[in-house]
Amino acid sequence: MKKSIVILLTLAMLCTLFVPALAEEKAVGWNNVNAEGYVYPDYSGQTMSIMWWGSDTRAKITEEVIHLWEEKTGAKVEFEYYDGSTYWTQFQAKMAANDLTDVFQMGNNWLTYYETIEPLNKYVESGIIDTTAIGPAMIATTVNQANGDITGISNGTNARCFAYNPAIFDECGVPYPTLNWTWDDFASACRTITEKTGNPAVTTLEYNSLAYSVFTQWQEGYNFYTMDGTGFAFDDDTAPLAFLFELLTELQEEGAIADYGIQNEIGSNVEADWIASGEAAIMMLSSNQFQALSNVAAENGIELELCTIPRVSPDGQSGMVVRSSQQMSIWKGSEKKEMAANFINYFINSIEANKILNCERGVSINSDVLAALKADSEKTNSVTAKVYTIIDTIGSFADAANTSPAEPAANEEISDVLKKTYFQGLAEGKFESAQEAADQFWAQAQEIWQKHAQ
Repeated sequence: MKKSIVILLTLAMLCTLFVPALAEEKAVGWNNVNAEGYVYPDYSGQTMSIMWWGSDTRAKITEEVIHLWEEKTGAKVEFEYYDGSTYWTQFQAKMAANDLTDVFQMGNNWLTYYETIEPLNKYVESGIIDTTAIGPAMIATTVNQANGDITGISNGTNARCFAYNPAIFDECGVPYPTLNWTWDDFASACRTITEKTGNPAVTTLEYNSLAYSVFTQWQEGYNFYTMDGTGFAFDDDTAPLAFLFELLTELQEEGAIADYGIQNEIGSNVEADWIASGEAAIMMLSSNQFQALSNVAAENGIELELCTIPRVSPDGQSGMVVRSSQQMSIWKGSEKKEMAANFINYFINSIEANKILNCERGVSINSDVLAALKADSEKTNSVTAKVYTIIDTIGSFADAANTSPAEPAANEEISDVLKKTYFQGLAEGKFESAQEAADQFWAQAQEIWQKHAQ
């Protein structure tokens, strides 16, 4: 915690005190796209490219903002988008071919792709990317803590949480989730709902995220990774993982959690989840996905709510964190870096643009944008208000800062093995016990870490 605070203070000093020659020639906030009389750069005849992942809703609103920027600057923007899993396949193929887009959407896994990313420090320090309405703590969510490189600008903050259908809870006589509901409460609710409806109570779960949360919940000082991303932080104690393995496997065997066939069919398309059609009562998602999910649910006459992740004990750690949902980064090999930086500046900071984007990628990190959205009754509707509330709630938890802002390079492989080999392996009867699976995972995770550390 102390190290994290020192890093944030250092960043604040860098952002406010270190001003290179270019910035000395221009006033602070000179590239504020919301300023009266702002003149957009002229990129007539020039082309840049961008790629992102997300839902159909995200695609529609992102295209609208891109076309606005094209009209204002004369630029031509070539864009492509994919669902969550396909995106990374395409990204890796483009990376191998040294043919990435000028701007790309990146997740908290940016350490895995760090060599492809252009540090944005000079664009922030010179004011091309205006951060006058973005606090240092928000910038820090996308900073490499090892060297201070700004790897991107956050599209917004989010938190992993649960969505639920209160009508099904009412129908089944189950109490609504509370801020400190436990895994026992969760299991009891799932079993009752499944018994009374005949359907799985839960469809989509992010198993890896839940596992990491349970480690943090288990004991004060525990975390899955250290804050600086240099190792593990749970003293070789596999009991938290065994606990979650056993609980979720039992619920799936009982039919209270959908099997992996159903979950894989839904995949990362949140709008296709059974909760939107009234066939399930609970799902896990990132808070920024709630708007797209709610839009589909509303078409079926369903109003959804958000709640926190269950805890190991009601008075224990929450295991939850507010973090950057994604970020916009620039390709190191781009020949249009300044143009790309100006695009990111508009995308992140423009009130006009963000009234279209409306926090779909996460709650805006720009205080002026967020204030404008909250003041607009058409933008801050009942759905977005729920997202703001869950973010404020989780951010207020005492342990909410106890998670590294970046996922180490080894995390992608570790997460993949955790879900496919161990969670699914338990469901397929490949292990004698949850504890055996937890111990074997821990041994394999250490081997994976060492491989990536070489």
